[in-house]
Amino acid sequence: MKRLTLWIGLIAIAGCGRVHTEGPVEVVYWTGWSGDEFKIQKQLVEKFNSTHPHIRVRIVCQFGNAGYEKVRIAIAGNATPDVMSTVWADELAGYAKRGVLLPLDELMARSGRSLEKEFTPGLRKSLRIDGKVYALAVTTNTSFIVYNKQIFRELGLDPDRPPRTVEELDRASDASVSMRKDGAIQRFGYVPNNLLTWVYVFGGRWYDPKADRVTANDPRNVAALKWMADYYRRFDSQAVRRFQSTFGNDATAQMPFFQGLISMWATGEWASAFLKRYAPDIEYGYFPLPIPKGGNPETTYCNGSVFVIPKASRHVREAWEFLNWLTSPEQVAYFCSKIGNVPPLLEVGDDPAFLSDPIMRFAVRLTRSEKAVGPPPIAIWPTYTREIARAEEAVLAGRRDPKVVLDNLQARMEKEYRRSKAELGQ
Repeated sequence: MKRLTLWIGLIAIAGCGRVHTEGPVEVVYWTGWSGDEFKIQKQLVEKFNSTHPHIRVRIVCQFGNAGYEKVRIAIAGNATPDVMSTVWADELAGYAKRGVLLPLDELMARSGRSLEKEFTPGLRKSLRIDGKVYALAVTTNTSFIVYNKQIFRELGLDPDRPPRTVEELDRASDASVSMRKDGAIQRFGYVPNNLLTWVYVFGGRWYDPKADRVTANDPRNVAALKWMADYYRRFDSQAVRRFQSTFGNDATAQMPFFQGLISMWATGEWASAFLKRYAPDIEYGYFPLPIPKGGNPETTYCNGSVFVIPKASRHVREAWEFLNWLTSPEQVAYFCSKIGNVPPLLEVGDDPAFLSDPIMRFAVRLTRSEKAVGPPPIAIWPTYTREIARAEEAVLAGRRDPKVVLDNLQARMEKEYRRSKAELGQ
């Protein structure tokens, strides 16, 4: 009878998800980082383990489509690790609204952490869903344009005054174009893409939080797409596509900007490392995304992976201890400096290690802009972004009417949003 009572007691303890064992508690951490980033994270995990003997973090790489599919399966089956950075910011609202993530507000308050006081504006908006904080971050990113000063000078453009408006960008881009005798493009200025971000530059939006409705066909969204389409109408769209097909990868010396094939390059803070590595002799400058009349200056879009604790975590206290440590200034500074990303913490952005690099200093400034935006807090955002990209492609490659395409997108996303809200019981 005593033996039976003992077994019942052990089963009851196990059912609570915490069984006392000798030695450190193992915290399983799934990361979406790979390559050098994974190696640097392993170093940080080893440092944490050596300074926190009561916890042992085991890092597991879940990279690529198969890795992220495994994340979805684990969440659906309530068989998650204790901490994950295998969640993209645009997926956060969907997971949070489904109740599978742990709100971090109480844990942050106990540790003296504050989203408002510590993090950049764009991330503050992205990490809080329905009034609660569901994720933290160790990196963020930016959107801006780098230009070749030598090409500007040769064209009679002021190399020290980059475009500030879309009209100035258009003129600089058109002046940069040169053609071969056979009619093929030899050099281009700026090749517009990424409608998702340009909509915010034009003063538009994809979602209205006050009315709780999608706004795909906002007039300013239509204006942004029409402006992009005009580039392809001024030049043969097929010729532009053929020209783009010759482009090498950004992370190689064959990248078009490094080869002088384009005078302006839409990029982010990582441009600093690439320029030093692959094109140290290029004389370059940089500027925020130019605005139309009534647009939003210094707009940038923040995305990337975020760190969450699933509700199914078996060791919440230890998981938070690790996450709190990993997102603290010292670790964030180390990781961002090693991989060339902008730190999401205001304190770290003031570090001389980041301010000493001109591009990084500029990127830090952009992340602090009140016009910095992130994914809207709607569960359908991953689907929405895919449809935005398809709409952009339909107009730029297929020469379809921007207004018609975005009206159709509006109708589809309204239906999808209603379906999503019904599924979530909202």
